[in-house]
Amino acid sequence: MAPRLAAGLAIGTVTAALLLGGRASPSPNNPRTKRWYDRLRKPGFTPPAPVFALAWPTIQAAQAYSGYTLLRAPSSPERTTALVFWGANQIGVAGWSEVFFRLRAPGWAALGSAALGGSAVGHVTAARQIDTRAAVAGLPLAAWVGFATLLAEEVWRRNDTPAA
Repeated sequence: MAPRLAAGLAIGTVTAALLLGGRASPSPNNPRTKRWYDRLRKPGFTPPAPVFALAWPTIQAAQAYSGYTLLRAPSSPERTTALVFWGANQIGVAGWSEVFFRLRAPGWAALGSAALGGSAVGHVTAARQIDTRAAVAGLPLAAWVGFATLLAEEVWRRNDTPAA
């Protein structure tokens, strides 16, 4: 695929996922969601808000690079598998905030995080067969989602929220 087209697709896809996921996140634009989130009993290892603000752009930049690298690689069944996992990750990133924040369902979000974690590991594993750099760029998402799964489960356990 041509470099500009690959860059546009990769950057556009991860930006769309970030924007879609961000619509439901606690922020000044979502004061009710922010109040709900602030009132939740959270574990001591919950990162402060600035950590989230730094982590996600970094994770998404790595995701864009991985997608770009895979889109530029020669077509093959292995590349298709890696791109399917990559695309599933973008859908999972966009949908997680909807489940946790808009639906206020940490139990379902914990399950969604676990599924996204499996997809992130699948992406890294499949991408490694195509390009090591694309695989390494998938590691930040896999690590963060592992942490997010634990965090969502703890929030679910500590609060009276809908069961999964």
